[in-house]
Amino acid sequence: MPTERFYNLPAGKKKTICDAAVEEFTRVPFEKASINKIIQAAGISRGSFYTYFEDKRDVLGYIFEDATENFQNSWVRCAEKNSGDLWKTAETFLHYGLANAKESVLQLIKNIAVSETMFGVTHQLCEENSKSQQELQETMYRVIDTSNFKDQSIEFFGKLVSMIFLELAHCMGWYYHHREDEEKIKKIFLEKLEILQYGVCRHQL
Repeated sequence: MPTERFYNLPAGKKKTICDAAVEEFTRVPFEKASINKIIQAAGISRGSFYTYFEDKRDVLGYIFEDATENFQNSWVRCAEKNSGDLWKTAETFLHYGLANAKESVLQLIKNIAVSETMFGVTHQLCEENSKSQQELQETMYRVIDTSNFKDQSIEFFGKLVSMIFLELAHCMGWYYHHREDEEKIKKIFLEKLEILQYGVCRHQL
């Protein structure tokens, strides 16, 4: 992860460096990304870069960290808007994601997905950020009304939400390739939410 010196930089400087990194990670897959291009675009020296980060994996780690914070804040807003209803929150979250999907972000996701080395890198980043991931799950859990769930434990909630977000990721990938399918994407997502909510078997009387 970035050094304390990086975290102590002014917000504007951190944003400039982060934006330069996102631009480079968007341009090419992760393993082909150039640190030289990042420092040139950010207007910093190579020496400064290595006082902030160990390598480009550290830069990506900060991008993930910042994205996680934005993700959390967006989820909380959607949950509050829907009085903690998980299913309406998920639907609102998808609509928010589609409405705010930037071409650069979608391309970054694509480059990460096709990278030959990103599975190992992202796995390591997830391990390093296990505490923040746990905190994220706890925050998401607290703002959802689980009173009508058959199991109200955070472990059950985590499994349920992981399935929802797998579908959300699928929807965003679909939207990247076919913007014209937005309404179809929303419709199919709702149908899958219904399966999760009500199941597939008829209830016995």
